[in-house]
Amino acid sequence: MWFRNLCVFQLADAFKLDAERLQGALEAGAFQPVGGHDPETRGWVAPLASSEQLVHSVGAKQMICLQTETRVLPPAVVRENVDNRIDEREQAMGRPLGRREKARLKEEVTLDLLPRAFTRNKRCYAYIDTEGRWLVVDAATWREAEILTDDLRAMLGTLPIRPLQTDSAPHQVMTEWLAHDRFPSDVEPGEEAVFEDSRSEGAEVRCKRQDLRSAEIRGHIKAGKRVRRLALTLDGRLSAVIDSDLSIKRIKPTDQTQDDSGDREAESQAERFDADFALMSGEIGRFLPRLLAWFDS
Repeated sequence: MWFRNLCVFQLADAFKLDAERLQGALEAGAFQPVGGHDPETRGWVAPLASSEQLVHSVGAKQMICLQTETRVLPPAVVRENVDNRIDEREQAMGRPLGRREKARLKEEVTLDLLPRAFTRNKRCYAYIDTEGRWLVVDAATWREAEILTDDLRAMLGTLPIRPLQTDSAPHQVMTEWLAHDRFPSDVEPGEEAVFEDSRSEGAEVRCKRQDLRSAEIRGHIKAGKRVRRLALTLDGRLSAVIDSDLSIKRIKPTDQTQDDSGDREAESQAERFDADFALMSGEIGRFLPRLLAWFDS
């Protein structure tokens, strides 16, 4: 299994908990199914479906998984039931209901409907690289990643981390790459970019399946636009879309990387999981220092 998106945090101090002690810390917050009148619940589950261990270790990497179960109440269903309840109450009382009374009725209706609502489960995976001092979260946004880090901090009591930070603004560096057609030696531009105009909020240009070295792309930059997202390939081994906030979208191994991993069709699910985890974390571990170097130079 490969993470699709990355939000990466740097550990301020060495992570001193081994898998056994981290397991013990997470057990206090193990996942419990959502209660009848609860809209949502979160808790830790085993990253590997066939295991009961809340921490899955391969070498110096420890994978964890936070599961969120949410009751789904379609707004239209709530609105219809609220309207019916309001009509019944107004007829019984012989007068229109006030705003606060309607709000209380909506709360009553929601509580009545919750036990019958469908549930939706979502899992957020992360791993701690104790050697590289990274906390890597499979999340598309920093806000989503911080749900996991906040819950992890609550279990551990402390978690000194910070999001990736660089000396130079990533949007400025990536814009200069395209403007001058000069990329780091291990970087090849992809075929996708998003440009934004800092002078006009919300104004953006999305380019897909385009030659990012073309005159048309440089024309966007000359018109005052700057890069917000840029697709690239690192050293022929990983492809990704780099966001100016240093979140990483749609990361995946190239065919070369997949070929290097060999054929493991005969392995068990657990063996395949370990092999994928080792390959993914190894490639990401080589990628992250390069990412920082691009924007610190």
